[in-house]
Amino acid sequence: MSANQVFVQASGDLPDRITVANEQAILSEGDYVLVILNRALRGEDNPVIDAAYHHAQALSLPIVVYSELDEQADWANDRLFYFALGAFRECAIALKKRKIQCVQVLKRKGEEDTMRSLLPRAAAVYTDEDYTFRDRARLDRILAIANQTVFFVDAARLVPTRQLAKGLKTTPAFRKAHGELRDRYADLRKEVIASKTVGETKAQKLSLPSEHSFADYSDTAIKALIAQCGINHSIKISEKHPPTQTEIDTRIKILKEKILARYKWIRNNAALEHSTSQLSPYLHFGMISPYQVLAAIESSDVSKTYTWKFRDEFLTWREWSHYQAFYVPNLHEYEALPEKAKQTLEDHASDPRPELRSDEDILNGQTPDSTWNAAQNEWSTTGWLHNNLRMYWSKQILRFTQTPEAAWKMACYINDHFSLDGRDPATYASMQWAFGNAKKGYSEKEIYGWVAPKSDRAILKRDGMKAWIEQRNM
Repeated sequence: MSANQVFVQASGDLPDRITVANEQAILSEGDYVLVILNRALRGEDNPVIDAAYHHAQALSLPIVVYSELDEQADWANDRLFYFALGAFRECAIALKKRKIQCVQVLKRKGEEDTMRSLLPRAAAVYTDEDYTFRDRARLDRILAIANQTVFFVDAARLVPTRQLAKGLKTTPAFRKAHGELRDRYADLRKEVIASKTVGETKAQKLSLPSEHSFADYSDTAIKALIAQCGINHSIKISEKHPPTQTEIDTRIKILKEKILARYKWIRNNAALEHSTSQLSPYLHFGMISPYQVLAAIESSDVSKTYTWKFRDEFLTWREWSHYQAFYVPNLHEYEALPEKAKQTLEDHASDPRPELRSDEDILNGQTPDSTWNAAQNEWSTTGWLHNNLRMYWSKQILRFTQTPEAAWKMACYINDHFSLDGRDPATYASMQWAFGNAKKGYSEKEIYGWVAPKSDRAILKRDGMKAWIEQRNM
């Protein structure tokens, strides 16, 4: 903590989540504490808002929450903009109930920079810290123009990444270190929420450069606005995954009642209606926190004997990917693959590829592999793909592209543009696994070298999968 930080949070997890990100001072003449939410798009159980609230109370100031969606984002398309603006809407509704002023901007090309106009009046700035290259670019932009203290807050993980030891190289090592801290941080977060000390800020209506939010926007209004944007309109909105609090509540209920007790046995079957929680898009956009998911598990009637597998998938593997992204800023790049994986793939780069396909055929799911085609069609249509199929999907793409690096770029393109939970440490880490950041194969294969391939034999044996594949290839 900095000597400029004038509040003391005596209990809870906030001290372990906050990092002073620059050397600027608190501005004594500030009108508010500014909260910039990038991906922690929720009004409740949000450590960024919690930390800013305590600081604002000490300064006798209100807080102002700001978020923006940039029309010039490299992933900008109808599907992702609709989901992001839906997240904005739910966040604005929650903040309105708490009487917290909220400014949300769809930043159009050539328009005034609202964040730049808000910053000079802020006593301090709080923002959520995430680790992909896009997240880092947003944080760098804030630091470049802020003339007051900026605090980064870990709001996306149950265990703050910076509280874990450096140098954890394997999943078992991470699982052990992370597992020792889970109960502690769950209890500390519960303490903050139960204390009810984070409520409304000082009642004050400020005159701001923009007073726009999406709280009162209908779906029709959001879609009309998106249609006016200079973005990719070919990737359509997914009606299957609505960005609403009601949908989150429904999925949590299904998780508790239909998934947890059977998860270990059903989790690999994409044909089952409820084999996974499908909460990943909502976690990616920060509409729900890891603690809220964990609290839902704890409140279920299912014993830990049955919930341990879901906990492990949710906490170990998700937060392990965030840990990797923290220490490997270019996790999204082919160059970040382990040297041995790159070497063996490149040793086989000139191998015959009889199933080579054009980019267009790959995007449209037109390859000789019907299982892969079905997975690609599901992803391109709905914006979400079952994890077990993602593992198969990402392995096979090496067969259809000219080089390993071209395969990686194509996988990243589909992940970044089609997937509602793409652009995330978890999805980049998953692709790293597929491209060789894992145990090597049992033998050297054409195209793959010592990178382990994956067949669809087990997939096709699961109940309902053949019909599932046929339906998506119609």
